[in-house]
Amino acid sequence: MLPKQENYALARRLAVEGLLRSNLKERATRGGASYEQSRNGEVQVGFKYLGREILVSFPQGTIETRNGQGPIPLREEILILHYLVTASGAPLTGNWVSFSEIAGGAFYNPVFLMRCKSPLVKFFGEDPQALWSVAREMGGELLSLGDLGVKIRPFPFVPLALVLWRGDDEFPAEGSILFDASVSEYLPVEDAVILAESVIWKLIKKAMGNR
Repeated sequence: MLPKQENYALARRLAVEGLLRSNLKERATRGGASYEQSRNGEVQVGFKYLGREILVSFPQGTIETRNGQGPIPLREEILILHYLVTASGAPLTGNWVSFSEIAGGAFYNPVFLMRCKSPLVKFFGEDPQALWSVAREMGGELLSLGDLGVKIRPFPFVPLALVLWRGDDEFPAEGSILFDASVSEYLPVEDAVILAESVIWKLIKKAMGNR
């Protein structure tokens, strides 16, 4: 088995190769991204990832952020590339579903609960407003769900709903992470876990930095 970093490097290379074999303009359109081709044949695909303006350049497959917003971790670069590979252009349904309801989600649900839901509830469950304070810095919007519901849009066509219920003397705090029912049209189920985990930990680190 390859070490994790080598696995990531291989996954990234395969994603770039797959995109180069595809119609990049069509990929961009289906993912809600901009598309520009220069005279020398270089292509730039641009869209927002967690509120950050990014540019994916081909044929190299490099990913850059605009306005000095810092580098993207390798694991998240793979997410970005997989989003472009998978995007079907299907419209959002407006229907929120749990991870276990996504095709293939039931198999990964124990991992999802441990890596995504558990940190969300552990860190923000007793103080839901702390979640809203950092989520709005990432372009979050309030939802009428739970004691606090927040919608975050990591990709143009992949929103997440983070929902919290405060605990009391009888019941502990509870939470949920929901996806639009169309998420499988934009990300493989394994990547949905990584995306939710990345979002939750970015929020936690931001909240810790604000303390």
